[in-house]
Amino acid sequence: MAAVVGEERTAPRPDDAAEPSPTRQQRFENSRAGRVVISVVIAAILLLNLVWNLPQNSPIAKGLHDLTDPLSVPLGLDQWWGMFAIPESRVTSVDVDVTMANGETRIWHMQPGAPGVGWWSRWTGLRNQVVTNPVVRPQLAHWVVGQVTKPGERATEVVVLLRSENLSKPGEPAAGRSPASKVLYQETLAAPR
Repeated sequence: MAAVVGEERTAPRPDDAAEPSPTRQQRFENSRAGRVVISVVIAAILLLNLVWNLPQNSPIAKGLHDLTDPLSVPLGLDQWWGMFAIPESRVTSVDVDVTMANGETRIWHMQPGAPGVGWWSRWTGLRNQVVTNPVVRPQLAHWVVGQVTKPGERATEVVVLLRSENLSKPGEPAAGRSPASKVLYQETLAAPR
């Protein structure tokens, strides 16, 4: 048998295959204009989140919310990330005192405890609304009156109270002060006609 001398044949390697042309997205991401647009979008999202996480009572935050809300609310960027913050050193609760016609006072405590998914955040959200939004207070007061009265009973007054108590740091003795109370809403209820 005669041997063929000279050329060796090799199989084509996979990396020799023609590379597919870049997609429109890849071309955009690699272009200068694409990098600028992506950077601007990321910076805008970070700025909107920063504005939403400023202390809500500050004049700066109030002024910036007027500018950013039209964009951040529809995009869902109006989220507050305070749940990941350092725990507060004050405990606040909302109580509703209902005075009955016979002079008895019934106290309704806003205490989360209902079973199910999301109950804690819903009660916390309601408490925050009652504290910050005066429009919600009469609605809560009237609902509580309906919850604590039985048929044939009559409530004469309802008071929504905010109770606050400063907590001591771990290892320190208790401050010894009683919780502070603030009346958020008070209404004398008319007798039924």
